[in-house]
Amino acid sequence: MKQSLNCLLLAGLVLLLSACGFHLRGLGGSVKELPFSTMYLEAANTGIEADLRTVLARNSKLTLLPAAKQAQAVVTVLNENQSKDILTINASGKISEYQLTYTATVRVVLGGVPIEPDMEVSVRRSMNYSDSAVLGKEQEEGLLWADARRDAAEQIVRRLAYLKVPAVSPAGPQSLKPANAVTQP
Repeated sequence: MKQSLNCLLLAGLVLLLSACGFHLRGLGGSVKELPFSTMYLEAANTGIEADLRTVLARNSKLTLLPAAKQAQAVVTVLNENQSKDILTINASGKISEYQLTYTATVRVVLGGVPIEPDMEVSVRRSMNYSDSAVLGKEQEEGLLWADARRDAAEQIVRRLAYLKVPAVSPAGPQSLKPANAVTQP
């Protein structure tokens, strides 16, 4: 009796966890589709380019094009910045923790219409510091910067999925005159 009650409780717990939609980041889960199927990525000479291409390659319905002319969306990385600030100082006046901040600014053009304002993604990481392990801390800092770029790339793609495609008027440019205005000959 007690064993069957334990099995029933375990089965109920498993069903409860699966019903809440729990999944590990990057593994499964529902990913919102991008509102475009072709894209041109302009991110040359930036550290985030490879991470953006990796995240975008996961989407099987998206085609990255080599030229901007045929693309429905053009994503341009305007700026990326890394800053390392002192977060805490110990009692003897030595640095004990840094805050690493990675910021990327991205401009998106959908169907020839720029989406305003430009996207800005900021990722922060804290890093403990010790003078006795300088070489190890340099390696840790490099890993934290790489992780921050990956996280920023994933945030950019998630934000791209929620963009609304701007409605383009089929009549072309609109006149400033009211529709019921009478023209004098």
